[in-house]
Amino acid sequence: MPTIINMHMRRGRPERFIILLDDEQEVVLTPEIVLKYGVAPQREFSDEEFLMLLQEDGVRQAKDQALRYLANRPHSRRELIRKMRQKGYSAATIEQALDELEKIDLINDEQFTRLYILNELRLRPCGRLMLVRRLAEKGISREMYEPLLNQLLSAEAELEMARQLAAKFGKTHARDRGRKLQEKLVRYLQGKGFSWEQIREAMPSIEDDK
Repeated sequence: MPTIINMHMRRGRPERFIILLDDEQEVVLTPEIVLKYGVAPQREFSDEEFLMLLQEDGVRQAKDQALRYLANRPHSRRELIRKMRQKGYSAATIEQALDELEKIDLINDEQFTRLYILNELRLRPCGRLMLVRRLAEKGISREMYEPLLNQLLSAEAELEMARQLAAKFGKTHARDRGRKLQEKLVRYLQGKGFSWEQIREAMPSIEDDK
């Protein structure tokens, strides 16, 4: 039966209590759990109660960690799982913590995917193939991203983007001519995630500018 021998608060962000047990083991607890369970020197817990306390505190600390990541930028659920596993949280603790945050809409993969697509198109214009690769890296499933891509990036808009990028590329490579320019342009647009058909249609916009 664990007994609390001593405890002190560790200042900083986040604040935590360092708990010394009678077997000389140290446990780190959140202030919320300390208050909820009345953790104090000389307090004795049953094994079952202390295990429940530790499990609940683990979920709370995992939620705090997830919220710190989300405060920096939106994350997909898969991204959070990967980062939190690297921090040493167990799979069960992570799943429970993220489930609770998902219930209050702090994690929402559909909203994340929509925002990510819009931001990428605005800040780093690219083709559908590149967006699919990037979304897959974020852990977004095809079932999630495909309808949103169809909604947010029409074939006409994608082709127009390829033409604009091609025209800009041509201006910054004005010293190149003919086949050399075309080869560079093809590699550039391929790297941006455009299909060969789109690249072929975008090529005349460069040639017309010459």
